[in-house]
Amino acid sequence: MKISRLSLENFKGFKDFNQKLNARFTLIVGKNGAGKTSILDALSVAFGSFLLGIPVTSSRHIRKDEALETEREVEGAQDFVSAFPVRIEAEGRITHPLTGQEQTVIWARELSSSQGRTTTKEARVLSVIAEDAYKAITAGENPTMPLLSYYGAGRLWDRPLRPKRKQRPSRFDAYHYSHEPQVSPQDLLAWLRRERMLEFETQRPSERLLAWRQAVESVFDEPVEVTYSPSRDRIEVCFSERQQTVAYGNLSHGQRNILAMVGDIAFKAIILNPHLGAGAVRTAQGIVLIDEIDLHLHPTWQRLIIPALLQAFPGLQFVATTHSPFIIQSLSEGVMLDLDEMEVDDRVYNMSLIDIVEDVQKVENADRSAPYMQQVRNAEHYLLEIENLRAIEDPQEKDQRTKELDQMERRFQDPGLEALMKIERIMRLKQDKA
Repeated sequence: MKISRLSLENFKGFKDFNQKLNARFTLIVGKNGAGKTSILDALSVAFGSFLLGIPVTSSRHIRKDEALETEREVEGAQDFVSAFPVRIEAEGRITHPLTGQEQTVIWARELSSSQGRTTTKEARVLSVIAEDAYKAITAGENPTMPLLSYYGAGRLWDRPLRPKRKQRPSRFDAYHYSHEPQVSPQDLLAWLRRERMLEFETQRPSERLLAWRQAVESVFDEPVEVTYSPSRDRIEVCFSERQQTVAYGNLSHGQRNILAMVGDIAFKAIILNPHLGAGAVRTAQGIVLIDEIDLHLHPTWQRLIIPALLQAFPGLQFVATTHSPFIIQSLSEGVMLDLDEMEVDDRVYNMSLIDIVEDVQKVENADRSAPYMQQVRNAEHYLLEIENLRAIEDPQEKDQRTKELDQMERRFQDPGLEALMKIERIMRLKQDKA
C-alpha cells in the first residue's frame, strides 16, 4: 500500500492542499508553522482507513479541533470560527492481500460539523479489502498485510515498560498505535523475549531475530551489535570499535531514537506477516511517517539515515519532515516537498549546504551568525542617521538627533565597534564644519 496523492480541505492550517507523493521517499520541509506535521497527521487519517476493516484495532478519525479556524471580530471581541467540512482524500495503490493483484484506489474521510462523526462510506473501497484479509487470517489463511506506522517528534521511549500480560500474541499487534505518533516498547520487548526463549528451547538461532538485528544495526552510524538480554530483560548495544556494551536506557537520545523507531518497524514487519519468516523485513510493503527525522542526530548521522532506511526497507514508502540541510542533501531517492513554495523538487541530492540553506530554506547570509548580521544592520543604520544629521539645520532637531545617535552607540555592546562609529561620526561632522 502506497499513497500517491493527498488532498485536504479545511484541515488544520490548510484551506486547500493537493500534492503528489513519491513512492519511496517524500521529504517535507518548510518554516515552523508551515504545516509539516499536519500533513503527517492527515496521512495517518488516510492510511488509518485501512484499519476500519480490522475490528481488533482502532483507526484514526478527524477530530473537531482539527478544523481550520478563521478569525473574526464580534462586537469588538476576538472570535474564531471553525470551517467545515473537513475533508481528507487520498489516492494510492494497494496489493490485494488475497489475490496479490495491485489496484489503484481513491478514498476519503470527512467531518461535516463539530457535532458530527468522521464518515467512513467513501473509505469502504479500502476498508473492505482489510475486512476480507482479516476474515481470511481468522480462517487460517496467510494474506500479506501492509505495514502502517507513524513516528512523531515525541517518539522516544522514556523508559522500557514491561508488557501487559495477554492470552496470545496476534499479528494484528503490529497495528497497535500505528496511527498515533508514538512508539510503545511493550509488544517489542515481549516478542524479543519469546524469540530468545525459542532459541534456548530449539538450540538454534532465530532467523527472524537475526533479520530484526540486521535491520536495526544497519542504520547505526558505527558498527554495533544489538541484542536482548533475557536475564536483565533489556535491549543492549555493543559498540564494536570501542568494545563497550551499553543498555538501551543509557544510550544517547539519538541512539535510542533510531533503535526504537527502526526496531519497531522491523518488529512490526515480522509479526504482521509471519508466513514470510525472516524475509518479512526486506519484503515489507506499506507506509511509514516520521516527524523530524533528524531528531537528536549528529550531522554525520543525519547524512546517513535516509539512505540507510531506504536500503533496510526497500519496499516501504517513507514520508518524513525535517529542518536539517544535511537531511535534505542526503535525499538520494525521492522528492522534497517545500511547503513554503508549495512545490516538489527532486534535485536537492548532493546540493551544497550553503545553496540548500540559502536557496531552499531561505536563510539570508547563512555564512554569518544572526547577531553579527544584526550588528551590521545597526552600523548601517547608524551611518545613515549621521548623513541625515548633516542635512538638518534646525538646532532643536539637530540636538534631538545627536542624543539618538548617542543612544545607538551605547547599544552596540562592542567597544571596538562603538569607538569606530564615534570616530566616523566625528570625521563626517568635521567635514561639514570645514
